Amino acid sequence: MNETERLAKLFFEAGQLKRLKRSGWSFAGIQNPESVADHSWRVALIGLFLAKMEKADEDKVVKMCILHDLAETRIGDINRVNDRYIEDKGEKKAAEDILSGLFDNSLLDVVNEYNDRETKEAIVSKDADLLELFTRAKEYKELGYNSVADWMKNAKAGLKTKSAKKLANKIGSMSPTSWWHGLKKLPKN
Repeated sequence: MNETERLAKLFFEAGQLKRLKRSGWSFAGIQNPESVADHSWRVALIGLFLAKMEKADEDKVVKMCILHDLAETRIGDINRVNDRYIEDKGEKKAAEDILSGLFDNSLLDVVNEYNDRETKEAIVSKDADLLELFTRAKEYKELGYNSVADWMKNAKAGLKTKSAKKLANKIGSMSPTSWWHGLKKLPKN
């Protein structure tokens, strides 16, 4: 199979992430949580700004954030409770099967670097992942799902960069609807 065909198939496979719900939220009683694709989109956005704040390679961070959950198309969204009972999630094998050979393995190398968590970019990318989780938990908490406080606490405790910790403190103190307050009062152009 040539690279163009592999990429076309990968694009269809990536569509699975739009239908795959984040599984951990069911423990908090959330019946219709966001998809893995929803999560990954905001992780990439957060990653871009964290990379700027931490003076990391923005392109690499965004690539890591976009690709960090791609293997879930094949293994599903394995949450922390599930993970306790699964010795080998197969995530590395799934990522290899999806990405190996494409663009001289450069994208697989990015995923492996993310998973190794040794470089500045990998640490920033993981912080983006945790900060997105923290932000989503804050949104759910404001909707009355108080048991997600543990998600917020654990995500915040896992943050490594100064910028991510600073953002988590600010997010934790704000209402998720605060972004639009005052917009109704702006003059029309």
